[in-house]
Amino acid sequence: MASCQEQIKENNLALEYAFNDSYWRIESPDGSADSLKIVDHQGRQSLLLNPGQKAILKDIAFKNFVVEFHCNGQVPGFGFRVQDPKNYEYLYLRMMMSGNRDALQYVPIHNGNLPWQLYNYPQYEGNAIYPRREVATIPLSMKDQLVSGKASDSLLTAIGNEGVEFSEESFVDIPDGSPAYIYDPRSGEALLFEAKEEGIVFLDIRTWVHVKAEVLENKMSVYVGDMDTPTFILDDLKHDTQAGGISLYSNFGEVHFSDFSITEIERGDTQSSEKDAKRIAPSYITKWHLSEMFVKDAVNFVQQADSLLKHRDKFKEINADKDGLVNISRFYDDMDKTILLTSKIVSDSEKEVTLNFDYADHLVILLNSETLFDGGMNFRPPPNKGAEGRVFVEDERTKLKLQKGTNWLVFVLSGDNRQKYNWGCIAKLEDLDGISLE
Repeated sequence: MASCQEQIKENNLALEYAFNDSYWRIESPDGSADSLKIVDHQGRQSLLLNPGQKAILKDIAFKNFVVEFHCNGQVPGFGFRVQDPKNYEYLYLRMMMSGNRDALQYVPIHNGNLPWQLYNYPQYEGNAIYPRREVATIPLSMKDQLVSGKASDSLLTAIGNEGVEFSEESFVDIPDGSPAYIYDPRSGEALLFEAKEEGIVFLDIRTWVHVKAEVLENKMSVYVGDMDTPTFILDDLKHDTQAGGISLYSNFGEVHFSDFSITEIERGDTQSSEKDAKRIAPSYITKWHLSEMFVKDAVNFVQQADSLLKHRDKFKEINADKDGLVNISRFYDDMDKTILLTSKIVSDSEKEVTLNFDYADHLVILLNSETLFDGGMNFRPPPNKGAEGRVFVEDERTKLKLQKGTNWLVFVLSGDNRQKYNWGCIAKLEDLDGISLE
């Protein structure tokens, strides 16, 4: 796939925005102003952001552009086309997931929510290789000390002799599908480890990474390390294509940024081709009617739903994204609440059809007032909840026993009231034989 670079004029010049008070302002997690900190870090003069801080480029908006910078930290983030503090496009790097399909994450931020479970691979997450710093090596004979649980005294002594101090509260974790690591809750320090020929090597993810992102209309190409070949290409940015601000973020742990520049793209071939657009199957439920928010009664929610459904004329018609996903954060901002989504299914006869679906964070499915499904993420996905708790339409299924004529499918969907991140769903019927979606 061609990158955005092929559509950029060669004579555009990169403008550097030095990290000083003339160009940038710093915000604390509560939105208050904070001081800008410039430090020398691993050979570079850099902007230091503490956890939850963000740096905002002052009074400048960009629509189509190339941004380039170096970053160093656990989860550095980059916001663009920022309309206000709660609505923007967002790209962040999961430095600990180097080489994995979810090393890069794009999410559209609506109403301040970060729905990483909804926007997943292969379309919204991508692979990237990040460098590592080797900080300690211990003998392979100590491999039996690296088991999940509290770190042994001998392990702590061995890495301490290498100049790496971890407290007695430290523990080892070896998760499935993710890098093994040792973590010190007292200091917040973490190191990955892996066995090599020379021994067990401990690696620090906090090292400099060169990043470039090209944004043109609804497309973005991301380069990591190699500035000539994109590692991740996204052709479906979710917000409206309009100029907006630029921000840098630190979500977990300290993050450093260095050598920040932007090249504005004034013109380009921005015509999208309908024939190239990805189309989903007509069996996806893409038209819904959305209720107002309400506080769910854990016992009497069916009666609540029936009461609301008597006033369907007050529901508003909404469309899913072009991939079938419904992100409730586009419409509401209170994740302590619940909404109803309704869809009218008309069948030419009594029949049974499979409904494939997925959701975040808690979902009850009703068909003609009968409860068919009741499940939740409960902050952390249950063991059988698909891949890492992400929302994929094939993860869940239930049978719909349709009556002849009109059937009302109702999703009672609650937000993620712990993290305040995810609130959405996706659904499709296994087939549409004798069935219409209205």
